[in-house]
Amino acid sequence: MASDDISRREAEQLLKLDAEARVTRTFEAIAAKGELWVWGDEGDILFTEDGRRRNLLPIWPHATVARLENEGDVDGEHAIRIRTDVFLKEWIPQLEEDHADIAIFPVEEVNAAVIPLADFRARLSTRR
Repeated sequence: MASDDISRREAEQLLKLDAEARVTRTFEAIAAKGELWVWGDEGDILFTEDGRRRNLLPIWPHATVARLENEGDVDGEHAIRIRTDVFLKEWIPQLEEDHADIAIFPVEEVNAAVIPLADFRARLSTRR
């Protein structure tokens, strides 16, 4: 299980940001740390759907905000760290096969943004 990467107080402040600020903060954190966070357990990663039934992979900029948003939902689930280079090389091709998009920094089941994979890849590439 991932340890806290920011304080609980910092995480609670981030959870209160509006959607645009959460998107900005997510890309800033990914660029600065070279990692992002998803939620799941040893065998499964959390995916959601939107109103159009698109598969979405929720991501968070910090383990602590992912934990505050999801902890307690399902026993054994936790924040999972993924290095950006691994995400681009291994995860994006699999997500393309699965016809999934990226849900940025959801809070109370509301995504800050849903970004198609090509756009997500481009935004990450320009920040590296």
